[in-house]
Amino acid sequence: MKSSILTLGVVLLLAGCNQTPPATSTPTTTADTAPVTPVAVDSANAATTTAPDAAATASTPAAAPVLKDAETMKVSFSFKPTDNPDNPKHPRILAHLLVQGSQPLDIDLGKFPNQPDMVTGDKAKTANFPDGMLMGFRSYDAASGISQDLAVLHPDARHLRVVQRRVDETNPEAAKFETSREVPLPANTLVVAAPAAKK
Repeated sequence: MKSSILTLGVVLLLAGCNQTPPATSTPTTTADTAPVTPVAVDSANAATTTAPDAAATASTPAAAPVLKDAETMKVSFSFKPTDNPDNPKHPRILAHLLVQGSQPLDIDLGKFPNQPDMVTGDKAKTANFPDGMLMGFRSYDAASGISQDLAVLHPDARHLRVVQRRVDETNPEAAKFETSREVPLPANTLVVAAPAAKK
C-alpha cells in the first residue's frame, strides 16, 4: 500500500515538472493585432502636400471679363406690296423690321391692309403711342374703320421690343399695346432709328 502511494507521488511530481502551456495560451500575432501606422500621419502629409497648391490657386487673380465695345445698330421698317387673295386688285402690305449691324436681322412683322403711315413726334403723343419708342407706324383700313398700330421699343441694351394694337374707331375704349415679340441683340448695343427702306 505504501509502495503504491509512493509510486503515485513520483508520477505526479514528474508530470508537474514536464507541464507546458496549452496551445491556446501561446501568444500569437494576427492581422488584427499587428501594429498599424496612424492615419493621422498620412493625412498630415497629404495636407502639407496639397496646401501649397491651394494657396497658389487662391493667390492667382481671376481673369477679368472682356467687355465688348459698344456697337451702334440701325433699325428701320421695310414695306412692300404682297398678294391679297381676298381682293387681288388691292394688295396688302408686308412689313419687315430691318436691323443693320454685326448681326443683321430681317424680321417679318406681318401683313397690313394699306401702306402704313409713320407715326412720330406730336402725332405719336396724340395717338397715345408708347413714350420713348424708337419708331412706329399706323396702317388704316377705311372699309373697316380699323387701324393696326405698331411700335418698336428699346427697353435695354440687349433687346428690341415690338408692340402692337388694333384700334376700332367705333369702340370708345382705348386699345392697349401688347408685346408681340422680343428681339435679342448683342451685348452692349446702342440702337438708332433710320428712315424706312423703300422697296
